[in-house]
Amino acid sequence: MDHFSRVKEEFKKQAETLSAAPAFTDSAVLERIHAAVRPTGEMKLLDLGCGPGIVTASLAPSVREVVAYDLTPEMLEKARRRCEKAALKNVRFELGRAEELPFEKESFDCVVTRLTVHHFTDPPRVMNEVVRVTRRNGRVVVADFLSSENEEDGALHNALETLRDPTHVRALSADELRELLRESGLRITSRVTWERERDFDEWMGITNAPERAKPLYTVMAALARAGIQAGIHLHLDGNKLAFKHDYLLLAAEK
Repeated sequence: MDHFSRVKEEFKKQAETLSAAPAFTDSAVLERIHAAVRPTGEMKLLDLGCGPGIVTASLAPSVREVVAYDLTPEMLEKARRRCEKAALKNVRFELGRAEELPFEKESFDCVVTRLTVHHFTDPPRVMNEVVRVTRRNGRVVVADFLSSENEEDGALHNALETLRDPTHVRALSADELRELLRESGLRITSRVTWERERDFDEWMGITNAPERAKPLYTVMAALARAGIQAGIHLHLDGNKLAFKHDYLLLAAEK
């Protein structure tokens, strides 16, 4: 199975759970994205990898138009229903790959993408497409969780994420994410960081793949007992396994 087929398969399973997951619906995070986008009533915005439309529905009331774009039909259907429930009439839904955006050059005033970069097999290619479809002096907002700047910790963290969800390719470090935008020709104008405590059961439950839970818990618990934190403060509290994700949101101009 190729990567794109695997993404469709996995996110078809995750469409329901991800739609309601606190890690995705957190209003404080949506407020950070809103502040970075700086929406106006004339703005045409692309939500790249929109998933179930959480960011789309949050921004749509403040802009002229949002194009909600995703690879997975079930995610787009969730986004459509979310927007219909909110009586949003200015959202258009498009299916396709981030690596080959079906939009003309400089089509958007702003492109926003959240929690997608770690799923891309070729992040520079995606960012080049993002820059292509963003107008001159337009804005790009990228948010994702990070891996450690320490190479060994980062590799271990990414391995654990891949065992949980095989669509995970690689979370970047903060330096790598900043460099990705700069190498695409963007000028970074602001950055916001935060962290979120993750409970193993909550994190694992989003995948709707219970067959992976027990072996992954066994591996991660053994690491925690050995004092190996994988750059994510992996730890046990009794039998409760937890860790933290560090996040970075970058706003940039073309």
